[in-house]
Parts: sequence; structure tokens; C-alpha cells
Amino acid sequence: MTAHGDHLSSGQRKRAFISMLIMVPLGGAATDIYIPSLPAMAHFFDASRFAIQSTLLVFMVCYGIGQIIAGPLTDTSGRRVPTLLSTSVFVLASVGIALAPPLWMVIALRGVQGFFVACAAVGARAIVADCYEGAEQTKAANWMTMAWATGPILSPALGGYLQAWFGWTASFWFLAGFGAIVVLVALLILPETRDPRQESRFVQAFRLYGRMATDRVYLPTALGMACLISVMYGFEVLAPFYIQTDLKHDPIFYGHLQLILGCLWLAGNFFNRIVSPHVKVIRIITAAAGISLLVSLLMLVLDLSGVFSVMALAVPAGIVYFLMAMIWPNGYSKCLGRFQDAGGSANALVSGLFIIVSAFFAAFASLLQSATAWPMWLLYIFVTAATLVFFLGFLRREFDYKVR
Repeated sequence: MTAHGDHLSSGQRKRAFISMLIMVPLGGAATDIYIPSLPAMAHFFDASRFAIQSTLLVFMVCYGIGQIIAGPLTDTSGRRVPTLLSTSVFVLASVGIALAPPLWMVIALRGVQGFFVACAAVGARAIVADCYEGAEQTKAANWMTMAWATGPILSPALGGYLQAWFGWTASFWFLAGFGAIVVLVALLILPETRDPRQESRFVQAFRLYGRMATDRVYLPTALGMACLISVMYGFEVLAPFYIQTDLKHDPIFYGHLQLILGCLWLAGNFFNRIVSPHVKVIRIITAAAGISLLVSLLMLVLDLSGVFSVMALAVPAGIVYFLMAMIWPNGYSKCLGRFQDAGGSANALVSGLFIIVSAFFAAFASLLQSATAWPMWLLYIFVTAATLVFFLGFLRREFDYKVR
């Protein structure tokens, strides 16, 4: 049996790792950078909140579907060429939105963005499974998670300044430029990391989803991760209007707030690395999800009692961000490890599921129009409780160990 990454030289693995760190944030940036501009877009297009939120929800659904398709595609055609071609289309779609077409076209182009950036996201993440295994893969997965988190962490703050200085289209000009950089990285730096000895056809690779969907560990883990990541996407869909429209703060303020929350997500990942060698993973998951559920229940009660402010939104949401981020790398590493020879498909299905499920939950919460944030806390209660059910109900034995 051959070791993963032995078909690559140390120099190629280093180039692949650096390329991955550059490429992975693009999907998160495409999701989040324009979020501080949502209220401004509602004013520009004279549209309802839900219509503007649909630009994000449609992107998320297409992003999720695109990843599910991109998994078998990158497992059969490699990581490099699909990334290069799909990101080129993403750049064109970004330019199209930046030209400020009618809202229906913005929504459609957001779907194009989501569908095609998915291929770059899947290809970049599959590099971890291509190049590493065992403890090295877990460490690389942590670095990948942190690189991915820079998209949600930094892009909303940048988007707030771009909105204040240049207007809502500036964020999409930035995405076009970032996409162009990824195209150059894929063209000039990234080696092909897929092992040529792992031959498969697209249809055969797609059939792997059947095995994954019936795997007693993979599917519950993926669904648990879909629920826990919904705390982030739920906030991003709902909070810009709470903070900017209802509580009268500007987009730069919102961008800074999102920066803090993103840093708390990153800190949760770091803290997991410190704690997991000493504490059983299932205890980390139980404590993190359980405390998050209690915080969400408390905030729902307080919100319905009339407590509605920036602090009442940001502080408890930050606590939940930190705690749920502690679960994330453990679940992600477990999913990749279940199907080591199909890294593209393994990470694509879990990522596609968590995006689609998050979009569904966020869309439902968006329809619950309210002058305060109780729909968001209701969403948090549901997804944190579901996280507990999936991990404790189906996966207790699988995570009853210490990371060494």
C-alpha cells in the first residue's frame, strides 16, 4: 500500500501547500466580503430585505451544489486544470456584478459565482488529502481551516471600508482581482497533486457519494458539521440588517464586528489544537455544543423580553462562534479520513452539505421578519441542539479519543 503524497517531491508538496493557503480563502471572501453592503444594496435596488438576502442564499445553494459536482470532477480530472478554468469563469461573473446590472441578474451571477468558485474550493481542500495522512493530515487540516477562516474574518471588514469609500460594487471588483490571483497561482505555482495511480472515471467517482451517504460515520458527521456552521451563516445573512438598519450603525462598524467574530472562530480552532491532546474529543464536542445551546436559549428569552442591542447580539454570538469552532476541525478530519483515496469527493460532499443546509436554515430565519433578533436565536437553538444529537447520538464512540 502506498503512502499519500509519495508521488510528490518535497518541493512539490511545499508549493501545493502554499497554493492551498492562497486559494482556500477565495470561497469565504466571495461569500462574505459584500455582506456590509446588503442594506446599501436594498436601498440601491429599492428591494426588500429578503430579495437582497437572496443574493447570498442563491450563492450558497449554488456553492453547495457546485462542490458536490466538483468532488468527482477533481478526483477524475485532477485539481489544477478544473481550478484554473472554473476560477476564470468566477472572475468574469464578478466583473459582471460589479457593472451593476438589474437585481435579477445580480442574483443569477451570484449563482454563477457560487457554482464555479466551488471547484477551486474543492480542489484546494483536496490538496490536504493528496499530500498528507495521519497526524500530518490533521495538522494540515487545521492550517487549511485557519486559512479558510481568513475569508470570513478579514473580508467583511474590508468590505465595510469598500462600501464606505466606493459603494457596493467595489467588493465585486476586489473579488475579480482575487480570482485573477488564484488563476495565476493555479497556472504558475500549483503542481498537480492528485495521484495518477488512483484512476477513476467521473461516474465511478460520483457513485462514491452513495457509499458516503450510507456510511455510519461520514454522514452523521457531515450533518452535524452542517448544523454547527449554520451559526456563522445565519449571523451573516440576518445580522447586517439588525445592526445597520435597525440599530443604525454604519458598514465599517459592522465589518469590524464581523472581524472580531471571525477572530473568535479562529481562536476556537487554535484552542482546540491545545486542548484536544489532553481531553477526549467527545467531551470537547459535548461541552462546546451544550454551552452554545444554553447561551442561545438564554438569548431568545432575553430578546423576547426586550433586550436588543449590539452587545446582546455580538457577545453571545461570539461565544457560540468560539465554541462551535472547537468542534469543526475534529469533524472535518474525521470525514476526510473515512475516504482517504477520494479526498476531492470526501471534502466536497461534506462542504456541499453544510452550505446547502445552512442556506436552508438561514432562508427560513430570513422569512421570519422581526424588529429584533429572536429569529436568529431560534435558528441557533435548533442547530446547536441538532449538533448535539448528531455527535452524541450517532458518533459518541467514534470521537471518544484524544488527538495525539
